[in-house]
Amino acid sequence: MKKITIMPLLAALLLTTACTKVIEFDGDETESQPVLISHIEADSLMTLRLSYSRFFLSAKPYQAIGNAVIHADLNGTASTSQFSYQDNGIYRSNFPLHENDTITLHISIPDKGEITAGCRVPLRPVVDDITVTPDITVDTYYYDYTQNTFNASAWGDINFTFRLHDPATPGDCYMVRAYSIDSATGERHEQYIYLNDNILYDEDVANDYLDIGSGIDYSSGRQAYFTDERINGTAHTVQGHINVNFHYTSTLYIDVCAISRDDYLFYITLHSQQSSDDVLGFVSEPVQIHSNVEGGIGILGAMSLRRIELYKLTLSNGTQPTDKK
Repeated sequence: MKKITIMPLLAALLLTTACTKVIEFDGDETESQPVLISHIEADSLMTLRLSYSRFFLSAKPYQAIGNAVIHADLNGTASTSQFSYQDNGIYRSNFPLHENDTITLHISIPDKGEITAGCRVPLRPVVDDITVTPDITVDTYYYDYTQNTFNASAWGDINFTFRLHDPATPGDCYMVRAYSIDSATGERHEQYIYLNDNILYDEDVANDYLDIGSGIDYSSGRQAYFTDERINGTAHTVQGHINVNFHYTSTLYIDVCAISRDDYLFYITLHSQQSSDDVLGFVSEPVQIHSNVEGGIGILGAMSLRRIELYKLTLSNGTQPTDKK
């Protein structure tokens, strides 16, 4: 009996050691391309990052581009605004972009020619009728060595609804994210968000943007994504909940963001490539990440957001939490 039990284990160990083999890649290394990454936020100074792409088998670090010349067309007119080089391939503009602004970048890179990309900053989403239903429990008290005090921690769910007034234009895209700010440290902590909506996330609808990543759920995570495909031009009530874990007096926020379609496609194709519910997902055909850069690769996207304070929780030693909307 002992021999029968041990033999399969020995066979498995021999198989794993015997199958170790170095496989040489028989192919040409792809030529390096300029990569542009920029996600514009309305009413903020624009920043972008330029680098050279790297062959997927290369162990070399990414090479930043620090000698580019950048020109911008704002709302169809050549602009005199400037971009200053910061560090590590990052350039910062001296002008903000606002709702409904359009921008086209013309970037000259020595030995690579010119790359171009453009986008429009979406209108800020209209949100009202916000409801919040907390389900919070004080868990345990712990000793904070940095403060030399005992502090309470709390965990639970924050249930919420809000009404989104979608404009009567097809193809609008959205992203919702949640985070808390600790009053003691000023630190921002990303929270996990779930949107519960059978209308926004109907898997049976053909030609849905969300079908691009079969088996992947875009209704939950650090960010949740959806389009107006089935709510176009209506006032739709979105509901969801957030898993939270508080250690200090904390304020919880959500950002309801209107994002450009290019940004939407970039994020969900990136997520589709990096995630899979399929056991064999790691050997499946890769998803091509969306790019809107001509002459190179990358993304120039934009968003306008509505920031909402959902909940504030005060924790102190020996007392129950005091919360207020």
